[in-house]
Amino acid sequence: MACSVTELDVVTIGELLVVVEPHDVGSDLAASPILRKSVGGAEANVALTLGRLGHRVGWAGAVGDDPFGYEGLRTLRGAGVDVSRVVVDPSAPTGMYFKEVLPLDGLRNHPYRAGSAASRLTERDLDVDYLVSGRVLHLTGITALISAAGHELIRHLVDEARQRGVHLSVDANVRRGLLRGRDAREVLAFLVYGADTLFLSTSEAMLLLGTDDPNRIREQLPSLPATTVVLHDQLGASAVTADGICGVRAREVDVVDPTGAGDAFVAGYLSGWLDGSPIAERLQRAEQCAACTVASRGDNPAYLPRSVRGSDLEEEGDSR
Repeated sequence: MACSVTELDVVTIGELLVVVEPHDVGSDLAASPILRKSVGGAEANVALTLGRLGHRVGWAGAVGDDPFGYEGLRTLRGAGVDVSRVVVDPSAPTGMYFKEVLPLDGLRNHPYRAGSAASRLTERDLDVDYLVSGRVLHLTGITALISAAGHELIRHLVDEARQRGVHLSVDANVRRGLLRGRDAREVLAFLVYGADTLFLSTSEAMLLLGTDDPNRIREQLPSLPATTVVLHDQLGASAVTADGICGVRAREVDVVDPTGAGDAFVAGYLSGWLDGSPIAERLQRAEQCAACTVASRGDNPAYLPRSVRGSDLEEEGDSR
């Protein structure tokens, strides 16, 4: 059942993607006779994970009037995500990408998103009041880079969130292929310097802040609106605040597919924030969600154990 506007914890907007990959892990895409499809896209992954954690989430965006778009919406609804403000565009397709997870070559993506319904989305197509109606508005750099219209849309939403006092969560999520030669620090400055909670991989921290050292980032906090900067990589994560630095190690799991780990991490951290958990517990939940994602197929975790949910963390001894 869709949530009413006044009930939402988190609202996010971005591009939903159809993911197509070989049926067998490790198989070459071109040589695979059987392919499987699923749903991905950074913001959709965050929404799906938060919905599966029991939070009230709204996802907005645009999909094509095609079977892939409708499958994506069914998947979101199945996780309890509100999609009442999604635009269905009859003149543009749902974006997609083909994926290979190969033992020696690692992860290879082949995107087909140029001219997609999401790339044509503008402020005029959306209910801005809805987008800033939750406790948190979650945005990423992907939507800001996908098109000129997307850049203006995200810039407007940052301004609206700041003016209305909505907590702005930003995952930089820099995609070098979308930069097209532009300077990431310049193009994404309004996001970096607009966030209340800022998520960066260590490589993104180097690119956007000039350092991945938590201590040096803490020295930069007075120049950032962000009260928390969260750094993460495959080894673990750190949350940097004016009060100090809190870190956790990544859980050791057998990696099946690394796609979507960062999105699941963000969702887990926001879940802890919504529950009012201490920072250490937010990071623990974030790492658990990321571990569940990389240990299974797909771009978002279809299964999350009870130990990831709220007070169950304490009962099972996983909080710190």
